[in-house]
Amino acid sequence: MATEALRKTRTVLTGTSFADNTTGAITAQMVRQYVESAMGAYGCINNAAGDGTPVNQAVATGTTVTVDWSLGSSGSNVQDDTGTVTATTVGTDADFANDRIRVYDKGIFVVNLTLSLKQEAAAVNINWTSMVSTSNTGGATTDLPAIKAVQYLGNATDAGNFGINGIIDTTAHTTYTDVYARIKHDNAGAQNFKLHFGQLTVYRVG
Repeated sequence: MATEALRKTRTVLTGTSFADNTTGAITAQMVRQYVESAMGAYGCINNAAGDGTPVNQAVATGTTVTVDWSLGSSGSNVQDDTGTVTATTVGTDADFANDRIRVYDKGIFVVNLTLSLKQEAAAVNINWTSMVSTSNTGGATTDLPAIKAVQYLGNATDAGNFGINGIIDTTAHTTYTDVYARIKHDNAGAQNFKLHFGQLTVYRVG
């Protein structure tokens, strides 16, 4: 099936409610999942505060915090494909205001995370660790599998770039999987960073 045909099929399935075939086993949800397996469900959030005025994000000692995609009034939802099929929410929902992408479909997804930040620290020689984290239907946040990267910033105002990608499995979630970007450091005191540019993306591959 050609890509354009898949896109048109996706549009119909997300915008139309119709009954399951009463004489067979194929349902609207199954057809949509087939389309997504061939084409990939997707969602993306973005921040471009570096084009304006980045704002400090505080990270306390010994804590891991969720990256705030709204600070600097530069967050945006790039794209997603959330919809409903027979009253069931499907696809992915890009939600920069809540710092997450919500995945409703059960499947295998690639996650890409890029962060370009500047340290605004009260110390030097700090290791920053960024990571992709998930939670199952509002449950505890987990960092497994370990999709992480480390940047060593020697000076108080150094800049660093993170580029991370990996695969997550959402087949066991109850209703949805939330995907977050999180960050921590190894310094003994609270430290700040400013997010200049970043993007968090998920797309289905299986």
